Amino acid sequence: MKKTWKATILTLVIVLAMSFLLTGCAIPFFNNLFNKRTYSLTNCLTENITSDMNVYDIAKSYRDGNATVAVTVEGYNKTQKQTQSWHGSGVCVASNGYKTSLSNGYQASKGSYIVTNYHVIDLFDSNEFTDCEINILTEDEIFYSADLLWYNKDLDVAVIYSDEVNLNYVLMKDRLVDCSRDDRLDYEQIFTIGTPLDLDYINRLTVGNVASNNPMMFYTSEKIYPYTTLNGQVQFTNYPSSYNSRTPYTVLSNLYEDVVDIALGITPGNSGGGCFDANGYLVGLVALGGDVDTTNGNPINGMVSIYPIMKVIDKLIDNNENNGKNKIYTFESLDIRGLDANEAWYARYLKEETNYGNYYLDGNLYSPLNYMKAFSFDQEGYYILTTSSKIALDKDAYITSCRINFGENVDIIDRNDLIYLLLKVNEGDKVTFTCVNSLGVASDKEIYF
Repeated sequence: MKKTWKATILTLVIVLAMSFLLTGCAIPFFNNLFNKRTYSLTNCLTENITSDMNVYDIAKSYRDGNATVAVTVEGYNKTQKQTQSWHGSGVCVASNGYKTSLSNGYQASKGSYIVTNYHVIDLFDSNEFTDCEINILTEDEIFYSADLLWYNKDLDVAVIYSDEVNLNYVLMKDRLVDCSRDDRLDYEQIFTIGTPLDLDYINRLTVGNVASNNPMMFYTSEKIYPYTTLNGQVQFTNYPSSYNSRTPYTVLSNLYEDVVDIALGITPGNSGGGCFDANGYLVGLVALGGDVDTTNGNPINGMVSIYPIMKVIDKLIDNNENNGKNKIYTFESLDIRGLDANEAWYARYLKEETNYGNYYLDGNLYSPLNYMKAFSFDQEGYYILTTSSKIALDKDAYITSCRINFGENVDIIDRNDLIYLLLKVNEGDKVTFTCVNSLGVASDKEIYF
């Protein structure tokens, strides 16, 4: 009888243990035992919107929804020999439970994927800085470390990733680039959430509207002398040492194209903050503001599209979590350089109005002496200045349209059109470039990626 009783107790213990394991209770138990975190499904704020909510209700729910953060960066400036730091804003677009609308989309299993502006994290792309770090600050005033996954300077977008926290997230929607005409963002209410001025103002909400449906162009530049003198020695910073004359140059840090004019009250620190349409979809990022001194006190602010993030987020998740090898193609990765009519116009302006037409763009020197023909380019398309074996297009020709595999031809009107198309290309795709050469003759060139 005693032996039977012991066997019954043993069987009961085994059953309880198996139940403990099967119900998942053991996972938090052992994680707590070894001080490891667990990841739980997070909340999609966009899916919580109901038909009776107006834009103000949605905006308030997002403000308090734990999906928007401040993004802080710091790095050691080698020239000034000191640590420098600044901050911007960001919004979580993918977290545990995130699933894209694509049937083959990747599901994030941990952490949070946060979008912001390139110019918020651009010290990572500079030879000036070392020991660079990114942190995100959440509404509960806790800092979490983050990693830089991807960026595009021309489009002023970046994706960072934090494995230390699960944020709620929002859904993205293209309403600016490849969307239908009926769905294009046009004179309607939008709102943004960001961290203006300093970190005491985290998650400040501003409701406004789209001021113009016509894409604008902004450029950021400064006049520089390409060297400084230290102890009698010429010191160069990010510029080729061969250009050491006293001739001033202009650094064109970026020429923004397809910027949407938004009527929102923003200040420095808002950069990277999400811009949401009246239905709560993330459609863009606050990127820049016009100089009120040149606009008679009427601020002109700009938003860049979230579309490029939509094109790369699945690849980034797969690469980050599954050791995927997905390639994301850019001008830099293909080692091509060129100009569109907007950039050529700016080069002509520098030459004619400022009398110092040499300027730097992406670390490359452009001068009228070498690129006079390119500087006169004023048509639709992308003018090729230099190519490589990776994408052997003819120099001094310009691209007018492209086709991926057997898809439809896409017109290349300016630089951004080509950037957007490259973001859609997968390894193994065939891209047909229609180019017009220096004699005005058009031809197709097929390139396999």
